[in-house]
Amino acid sequence: MRRASLLALSGIFLGLPLRAAAAEPPPLPADATTPPASETPPAAPATGDAPPTLPSGDPGAVAPPAGAEGTAGGEVSGAVSGDLSGSTNTTTNEAPAPGPEVEVPAPAATPPTPSTDKQPGMVQGRREPAVNSLRGGLGLYHTTLADVGGRHTVRVRLHTDFFRKEGFIYNSDEHGADQQGRVRGTVNIGYSPFKWGELFLAVHSQASRNARAQPGRQDQVNQFALGDLDFGIKGAHRFVKGGAIGLGGQLGIGLLSGTSRLLTDKVNFNIDFLFTLDVRYLTKKQVPVRFTTNIGWILDNSSKLIDFEKFTDPTSREVSRFALGVAPSRVRMRYGLDFPVRLGKEGKFGLDPIVELAWDVATAEMPVFRQEGATPSPLPRSSLWGTVGLRANVIAGLHLDAAVDIGMVSPNFEYGPPVAPWQVILGLGWSIDPNPVIKEVPAPVTNEPPPAPAVVEGRVVGQVLDSTGAPVAGAKVRFPGAASNAILTDDQGNFTSYRFPEGQVAIQVELANKATKDATADIKAGEDTQITITMDVANTPPVGILDGAFTDESGAPVLVTLSVSGNGVDEPFTSTEGGLIRLELPAGDYFAIARAPGFEDKSLRFTVTPGEQFTTVKESLRRATPVETPLVSGKGKKLRLKRAIKYTSANGVDDKSAPLIEQLAAFLNAHPEYEEIEIGVHTDDRGNPKQRSSERADAVRSALLAKGVSPERVTANGYGDNSPVAVNLTAAGRAKNNRTVIKVTRYKGEPTAPAKPAKAGKKAAEPAAPPP
Repeated sequence: MRRASLLALSGIFLGLPLRAAAAEPPPLPADATTPPASETPPAAPATGDAPPTLPSGDPGAVAPPAGAEGTAGGEVSGAVSGDLSGSTNTTTNEAPAPGPEVEVPAPAATPPTPSTDKQPGMVQGRREPAVNSLRGGLGLYHTTLADVGGRHTVRVRLHTDFFRKEGFIYNSDEHGADQQGRVRGTVNIGYSPFKWGELFLAVHSQASRNARAQPGRQDQVNQFALGDLDFGIKGAHRFVKGGAIGLGGQLGIGLLSGTSRLLTDKVNFNIDFLFTLDVRYLTKKQVPVRFTTNIGWILDNSSKLIDFEKFTDPTSREVSRFALGVAPSRVRMRYGLDFPVRLGKEGKFGLDPIVELAWDVATAEMPVFRQEGATPSPLPRSSLWGTVGLRANVIAGLHLDAAVDIGMVSPNFEYGPPVAPWQVILGLGWSIDPNPVIKEVPAPVTNEPPPAPAVVEGRVVGQVLDSTGAPVAGAKVRFPGAASNAILTDDQGNFTSYRFPEGQVAIQVELANKATKDATADIKAGEDTQITITMDVANTPPVGILDGAFTDESGAPVLVTLSVSGNGVDEPFTSTEGGLIRLELPAGDYFAIARAPGFEDKSLRFTVTPGEQFTTVKESLRRATPVETPLVSGKGKKLRLKRAIKYTSANGVDDKSAPLIEQLAAFLNAHPEYEEIEIGVHTDDRGNPKQRSSERADAVRSALLAKGVSPERVTANGYGDNSPVAVNLTAAGRAKNNRTVIKVTRYKGEPTAPAKPAKAGKKAAEPAAPPP
């Protein structure tokens, strides 16, 4: 195993490439393939770049890197736990996508004022371009910025990382060294729905290959961890001079796939505190330096995906752990320094050199991976690596970046997987910003002097009342000779005029009924002239007269009920026996339905014109097809129901009696000679008899009206227990007392006498003479 020397803090911060330090296992016997009966002298520990040897049956067995998980036999699908130590959480700057351009003319003959592009972090009036991190929200590579980017910005990022190393986990004098390679890929999507909030989602997979000639190996050469899912939410606030300091936090959940299916098997949880210092906002020349740090903790359950104790070969166990990205719960610390520079005209292009330091400290132990007698790591619980990279905003929202991770320190085996010695990162990202682009263009210069401002001095503020003193809404107020448009008064009759030059202005008010009145007002400079205009008439709408006649198909008159709606009228009117009706209605359009027992409903539309000229309506009604009513019959003044009406516990009509009610309504509509009936309900003496009987009677009446029976033909009365026909001491007696009686109260009634035209809301009588 490679040994690492400790570095000075400055060297660590700059991410200089170092040799990784890791725990080394105890030395192996000279010949472990055939264990001797007696103790043999131990082999010398591995030095240089050779991986640590393991106490196994192979004299060249070496300790695998932590962070891998697997199963014996077959391809293994598991959890990708993240960055070099098994967890990745990174962000990047956001780049605006092409959006609509808004041209803002620059003032002519005056020096240009600073545009928003000259403000730190702004490009053409929008937030500067940015993309997501490797597996988190807006940020660098492994470091998350305390920023969420422009509101409603959508970011999509694709990246891959890979490395290859000979003798990384296994290095045997007899069987040679292993060939370890790993490729990882992630799709990351971020969205900023709020000014201070961001949502992100990442799907990642990895493939690992470890080729070695070790006898009796229990792991597969190729192992895969596919379909792990991370999603989270971040909140951040930037302050001090518009954004010099950013503070925030983020919560994340990782859904880990099992080893044999692409379904969630275990769940990780992480929380991080975020801090960013942007020097551009603090310096006059906007020095492009930005420092970011993250401190957080992750609860990592990847070690629970499979049972590593079933591996009897330590090398196979370590290789599988590294291949599947298994790592313990840990504290995560990230330190990032980047130098965002905007280039080109209006800063459309950008370069961002990035240096990062990542330090994970395990908070949980993985005893199954302990190697007794191994040489301890200089930092037993720590995984440490640096990153050097460059990100370029090449055009609009498109970003390309490349970076290298450099491994520094690996932990003891029981505290995590080994850190890869190096790793290349390649990324592609796109940011879509729906906010418009602001582009400053020069205004055309003309030699013509600006037009002289119009002389507008004062206004008229008034109210219109009718002759009764009531406010008039919707009155037209005109100013003849001063303005061509009319102003409508509001619900309180108030109006406010245009501005007029000082002097007298004429006013004309017109009501909806065409009544008018003239007035004048004196306009004073810089003042509102108050005026109240009282009309000489009441604000009554214009009216007209509807004259209607209704007959059957043979021309015989039919008494109808005409339900009229429109212009504030919504009520029924009854014609005379001769089928004539005359109504005084507000002028306007109407919809009406003519109903008559034994006839089909007739829908009609008409328009009432104002004045004394009648609006004539003549309609012929078609007789309704007779309906069979086997449950209802009538003879003379008597109606007979062949079944009793049943009620619910809430005193409504039971569904079982619906056919009976429907036939009763059909019978009444087909037999107008039964002009009026009474629904009488009787009950026993339990509870509140009067209330119970009244509610039942009203329920039957409502059901008949719903079937088209005229309200004037049905009355309802509840008699309670006043008229028993049996004693209430037995169930049979109470059943007889609970009854409904249908009584005909008017049969072939007298025709109504002629009457003068009626106003809306009143029934009209037949006129003495036909309409002119």
